[in-house]
Amino acid sequence: MRIPEGTYQVNASSGKLFVYTFKEGFLSAIAHDLLIEVADFQVKLSVPAEGIHVSTVEATIQACSLKVICAMKDGLHRYDMLKEKDKADIEEAMCKEVLHTDKHPVINFRSTDIQEKDGAYLVKGDLILHGVTRPVEFHARTTTGNDLKGKVALSQKDYGIKPYKAFLGTLKVKNEVEITFDLSLT
Repeated sequence: MRIPEGTYQVNASSGKLFVYTFKEGFLSAIAHDLLIEVADFQVKLSVPAEGIHVSTVEATIQACSLKVICAMKDGLHRYDMLKEKDKADIEEAMCKEVLHTDKHPVINFRSTDIQEKDGAYLVKGDLILHGVTRPVEFHARTTTGNDLKGKVALSQKDYGIKPYKAFLGTLKVKNEVEITFDLSLT
């Protein structure tokens, strides 16, 4: 299945973008992995008649629009493990202490190359996060021709981000986070 020719605009009302964080450290048994939703983003996908190999993807994310959905335990969503105040405290720490959204309010991605292989797309591009531009690549796929799904793992330290830690470092977020997306191209 292929994505048909066209220009597609996707935002939080027509797609989902999630960040998964994972805990580590001596006190990790009392902490939670987190599912975080990006509440304000725009993606523009342009697929010309010549095909996907000359297509472009541009994405803009408001860095302080990350909202904690729930804790994760053993890969399961655990909506009962965090109180609203806990979520608000985590969101504030993400903005102020981790992403420094006062200095870096926007996250941007722009593709540099898209290749189709075995029914999937290899997307390469530049990600600007926390004021640092780095190349990134990920796989995406469509199941209907009207959707695009995929994931990418990012190292926070590659972008000058210090993973969150508490209790003198005995509780911390792992350096690697995972971003998943499920976009409707209608």
